[in-house]
Amino acid sequence: MRIRSDETICAVSTPPGKGGIAVIRVSGAKALEGAKKIAPALTKKKIESHKAYFCEILDSKNSKIDEAVLTYFQEGKSFTGEEVVEISCHGSTYITQKILDLLIEGGCSLADRGEFTFRAFMNNRLDLVQAESVLSLIDSQNELSAKLALRQLDGHISKQFLKLESDLTWCLAHIEASIDFSSEGLDIIDNQVLIDKTAQIQAEIKKLMESYQSGRLLKDGVKVVLVGEPNVGKSSLLNLFLQNDKAIVTEIAGTTRDVIEGATIHQGVKYVISDTAGLRDTTDQVERIGVDRSKQEALKADLLCLVLDINQKDWKKSFEIYNELKGSKSLFLINKSDTAAGLTSAEITKKLQSYLPDIKPESVILTSALDTQARTRVLECMSSAIGSLDYLEEAVISSARQFENAKYAYEMIEVSLNELQKNSGAEFVAMYLKEALLSLQKILGQVYDDQIMDRVFKEFCLGK
Repeated sequence: MRIRSDETICAVSTPPGKGGIAVIRVSGAKALEGAKKIAPALTKKKIESHKAYFCEILDSKNSKIDEAVLTYFQEGKSFTGEEVVEISCHGSTYITQKILDLLIEGGCSLADRGEFTFRAFMNNRLDLVQAESVLSLIDSQNELSAKLALRQLDGHISKQFLKLESDLTWCLAHIEASIDFSSEGLDIIDNQVLIDKTAQIQAEIKKLMESYQSGRLLKDGVKVVLVGEPNVGKSSLLNLFLQNDKAIVTEIAGTTRDVIEGATIHQGVKYVISDTAGLRDTTDQVERIGVDRSKQEALKADLLCLVLDINQKDWKKSFEIYNELKGSKSLFLINKSDTAAGLTSAEITKKLQSYLPDIKPESVILTSALDTQARTRVLECMSSAIGSLDYLEEAVISSARQFENAKYAYEMIEVSLNELQKNSGAEFVAMYLKEALLSLQKILGQVYDDQIMDRVFKEFCLGK
């Protein structure tokens, strides 16, 4: 991310394409000056912050381009912390591009991806965790992920990291003091107090690290992968779950050759469901590539669903597949149950346990693509298998960057504790605690470099 705070930047903040209204954002020391060049009527008005003004947009020849509403935010009272003008014009791609051209002719520069949020960060309007939450909020596709992003934007997780930083600084200050005054024979603080305090910090970091899995699922969705032999009905079930004919369904074994993915929402949680090629030995080169991709997809699953045909007499091959791919959480979907009336879930479970004794009855679901109630029933079981994701009253990590830095801080504190318990020199303890402190500061963006900035802001869209 380039640092060019002396430039005034502009970009369309609304999605590209035709719409009733488009919003163009201008930020920088000359935002109002630039707006006055394209909307001369503003020069005759007393401009006040947080007020909107109806104006005609004119080009350099005083030809009318559009009628627009311009909203002014003075420096220190805007999202970026700079002087900002937002131009609400008609949502024509021609008009928005023409207005951008006029602003650039007047001295503005086209904004980079995420540059408005970057400026908000550089102007201390928000920290790096909050900056990441802006993108998470933009990308949110369900209720819980939006609520999580809003809580992070409000600074809930930042407060937790600031507290940890403060506590770690307290420990370091006392250790450094013990080094400075060691020659005078003064005991600054008891060693056990430092051990207890450091252990408490480590426990709090561990709790935050443990929240990452739930935070990731809330943010990105639960990845569900359907696997099984050919023609057991995986594609039909995918279409049922998505309520859309996403996958081609035929009676020909091996119809699905590649991973087909779709998403659905259930109880505020996003489920990303993948249909995969039927797993079998094959001489068909294309199908074999599909089988390999299916196995790779299954290894990424948060929840693996083994689909079995209720009419198959032998499920040995299916369980060989499952044992090769199984993860920590699995469901067994006994498909085409409408064709085998009379079989109970208990009987099916007993048969399954002959292949895998530790299968639990609650993980076995009788289903059929023709049963309209099956969708809700299976999604309910998926929800139970994943467990509660209602962590919105707690501090939750949802970013891999945050998790990686928290993990490193945890490891450095672990080494520090070992040194403290061995009564090692204070210099060694301080060295490791400083590494832990630096890692926490990287989470908040108190310490950063180009690599960190690129990682955070490269996913942003133009205009934000």
